[in-house]
Amino acid sequence: MNAPLPLAAAPESLLVIAGWGVFPRLVLEGARANGVKRISVLAFKGSTDRATCRAADDCRRIPFGDLALLRESIRASGCARAVLAGQINPLALFRARMDRGMLEEIAALKLRNAHTLFRRLVEDIESRGVEVLPSSLFMGRHIPAPGTLSARAPDAREAADLAYAHTIAMGVCNLDIGQSVVVKDGVVLAVEGFDGTNATLRRGGRLARGAVAAKVAKEGHDMRFDIPVVGTKTIALMRRVGITALGVQARRTLVLDLPAVVQAADRAGIALVAIDTPLQPAPAL
Repeated sequence: MNAPLPLAAAPESLLVIAGWGVFPRLVLEGARANGVKRISVLAFKGSTDRATCRAADDCRRIPFGDLALLRESIRASGCARAVLAGQINPLALFRARMDRGMLEEIAALKLRNAHTLFRRLVEDIESRGVEVLPSSLFMGRHIPAPGTLSARAPDAREAADLAYAHTIAMGVCNLDIGQSVVVKDGVVLAVEGFDGTNATLRRGGRLARGAVAAKVAKEGHDMRFDIPVVGTKTIALMRRVGITALGVQARRTLVLDLPAVVQAADRAGIALVAIDTPLQPAPAL
C-alpha cells in the first residue's frame, strides 16, 4: 500500500497525462489507494497502452504534438489537479506532426532538452488553472531507500565503478544533458544524451561487457516531470548487453515495479543498489 499523500486531502479528481509504459497504470493504482475518487486519463495515440485507459474512469486519446487539442482536453477533463506519468521520448518532438502552437512553444525555448521541454508543458498547464503534482506522491512503494536491493551485492570493482559512475552522472545531469552513464574500470563508456537511457546502455555494453550503469536526478530536480525511471525492461536490456550492476539514486528514482525489478535482477545475477546523495531540495510547488 502506498503511504498517505503529504497533502491536506487527496484530490477528488485527478487527470493523468499518460505516456507509454507501466508507470501511468501504477500511478492510477497509487492514486486509488490514496482515496482519489475519479481519475481521467489523457492518452497519446500509439503510445499509452490500453490497460491504462481501462483502469481510468474516462480516457481520451489525442495525437502527440497537437497542443490545441491537448489544452482543450485538459479543460474538458474538469480536473483541478494533474500528473505527468509515463515516458514520452523527446525524440518524438522531431518526428511528430505538430500544430502551430507546439512549434511556437518549442521555437521559443533557448535550450531544448527533456527538462526544458517538459517544464514548459507544466507551465502551460498551470497557466490554465490546473495544478501539476509530482507523480511520485502516488508512488511511495516504488521509490527505494539507500542500500543493496538485489540478493547479490556489487563486488569491489563494481562498487568502485558505481561510485564513480554516480558522481559522473550527477555532473552530467546537473548540466541537463542526461541522467545515466556507463562505466568500466574507471572509464566512462557512454553518457546519456537526447537518445535516452536504453540507447546509452546499448552503447556502453557494446564497448565492454561487465560494465556498470548509474541513473540519477539532478540537484533540485522538479519531480513533476522527467523523473528517473527504471523497470524490468531496463534489467532485461542490461542482461542482453552484459552490464552487471546498476546504481539508482535513492529516494529520487522510480523503480517500476520494485519487487519485480529486484526479482529480475536476481535472476540475471545483476547487482542493484540505491545510492544516497545529499541533495538540494526540489523547488517548492
